[in-house]
Amino acid sequence: MRAMLLGAGGMLVHDLVATAPAELTVLPFTRAELDITNVTALAAAVAALRPDVIINAAAYTAVDRAETERDVAFRVNADAVGELGRIALDHDARVIHFSTDYVFDGRSTEPYREDSPTQPINSYGASKLAGEHALKQSGANSLIVRTQWLFGTHGRSFARTMWELASCSVKTKVVRDQTGRPTYSRDLAGAVWELAARRTCGVVHVTNNGQATWFDLASHIFSRLGRSDLLTSCLTSEYPTVAERPHYSVLCTSELERELGTGLPAWPGAVDHFLRCVA
Repeated sequence: MRAMLLGAGGMLVHDLVATAPAELTVLPFTRAELDITNVTALAAAVAALRPDVIINAAAYTAVDRAETERDVAFRVNADAVGELGRIALDHDARVIHFSTDYVFDGRSTEPYREDSPTQPINSYGASKLAGEHALKQSGANSLIVRTQWLFGTHGRSFARTMWELASCSVKTKVVRDQTGRPTYSRDLAGAVWELAARRTCGVVHVTNNGQATWFDLASHIFSRLGRSDLLTSCLTSEYPTVAERPHYSVLCTSELERELGTGLPAWPGAVDHFLRCVA
């Protein structure tokens, strides 16, 4: 099987390449090598390479900047995804595409299922939801993987920033009233390959087990480095951002557990593995 990966250079594709099954031919492309918004080049690449599956991790992820660059966010996260689906359909390729918890409004008090009503509260979330719809409407055989709070050993993330701040003995304040599920990119990558092998379609939520606030996640990291004294908590209202964030966006992973027979490891252990790798 041949797998074409878009968005190489980012943490997720780095781990997808690292964990790819031995029998798989992996064809990763950075944005510089193949821009997902360049429909002509994308179509030509798919026609030449004839991949069995196209994994799309290319995305516009600047949540705050998306409020003023809405057109750019939608061009990358929605329009290009729809075109990718149509190209894949023409060449009989499957598409695995990544989405986000930000498609939900964060007003729930229980984890969001795959079929929970969507209601984005910022432009980034709206663009990602539009991408989901565009891919479904393309008619391509597809799997949409919603994930959240991603961290990994390659690239920037909240977890890496907290590790750097604790390592440099920097006093830090983190919000305690936003709740989600931290996700280790290496664990996510392994699950994606399993879902790909099973030819799973539709929408599946994939995150590590257990929920946390951003403060909980930061506290775990600062504690592991013996610098809990440097960390304090605050409310979202004390740390205003351009784009509104959902207060509770925990993704339910019951469908993943049903599909694979098990869920991903609990997030504290995943964070510990990450810390051992970056230390």
